[in-house]
Amino acid sequence: MPYVFTYSLIPYNKIAESAEIYLKEIKESRSTLRALAKEIIPNAVKGTMEGMEVIGVYDIKEGKLEEFLNLQQKLMVAYHDIEGYKYNIEVRFKITEALEMIGMKMPE
Repeated sequence: MPYVFTYSLIPYNKIAESAEIYLKEIKESRSTLRALAKEIIPNAVKGTMEGMEVIGVYDIKEGKLEEFLNLQQKLMVAYHDIEGYKYNIEVRFKITEALEMIGMKMPE
């Protein structure tokens, strides 16, 4: 199954507020997330000129993409009231899946 990348940008003056939301939401959803995907990069954080940038990468379990995307979107909605908060969710195919789409496979 594919990978899902989540990107968030948090204004510096909203970090504490965002962190409170994150701790509440992850406590409530962690077991559900683990049933749907394996965390490859669990929310790596760095400071940028625009704010704190957070990226997470998930390896989605077979047949769980739609359920994972619905849950991830629900988690992101919790931040909608934070002024200046931005996010993006991307689905990317693994190279083996992409090659299969064009009738090819990885060499052994």
